[in-house]
Amino acid sequence: MHIAESQAELDLVTRGGGDFADGWQRRGIPVSPRGRSPIALLEERGALERGPLLIHCVRVDEDDMAIMARRGCSVAHCPASNAKFGHGIAPLLALLATGIKVGIGSDSVASNNRMDILDEARLSVLIHRAATRRHDAFGAHEALQLATIGGARALGMDARVGSLEIGKDADLAAFSTASPRTIPVGDPYSAAIFALPGRSAELVTVKGRVLVERGKARGYDRELASRVEAIGTALATWASQALS
Repeated sequence: MHIAESQAELDLVTRGGGDFADGWQRRGIPVSPRGRSPIALLEERGALERGPLLIHCVRVDEDDMAIMARRGCSVAHCPASNAKFGHGIAPLLALLATGIKVGIGSDSVASNNRMDILDEARLSVLIHRAATRRHDAFGAHEALQLATIGGARALGMDARVGSLEIGKDADLAAFSTASPRTIPVGDPYSAAIFALPGRSAELVTVKGRVLVERGKARGYDRELASRVEAIGTALATWASQALS
């Protein structure tokens, strides 16, 4: 579930105020303070008992993280979406130090134009280095791990996917480094995080089935782009009508 993301959400839960509360009140929905924090509210209502995947977790404190760790919750860290909407920076390093499973996420096409996991991993490294003012706060090796096996662990799928091992599904994406943008390669982890984001994969397989070969998609749905564009136009029309 998407949780602990915006200030409006925090205001709604902790003091029954803010932008979300105003919207609820205009629709005749009663509003009142609900809990110490969004995470504490979920704990109180029993929503964390099965250790769910929590998306964002920008606004969590030490008490929240202790609850999340105790309940075996995982976190999807979506730095681009959080930055795009000005929600802030999730405490990734503290989450990892607490022992919480974290994977790199992209949120959704509704809030992220690129949907590029390597780009998310790159942004995560840059953001957390800048926030801590330490070049060694979070590295390319760690970021690539969260983008692969870390995401699989967060989803509870690491026995099947997330790493190249005998017996696992043959899910992989291969990128070419034969371009000025990635030369010299040096450390392949650093190249993957700092040079490859934004580039298309040369090969993609899912359970051994080739979906992309030599940079070209196999079995491409030629009508997909027009359907997505039509849906986007319909949503934009609905939003403008709802706000008018």
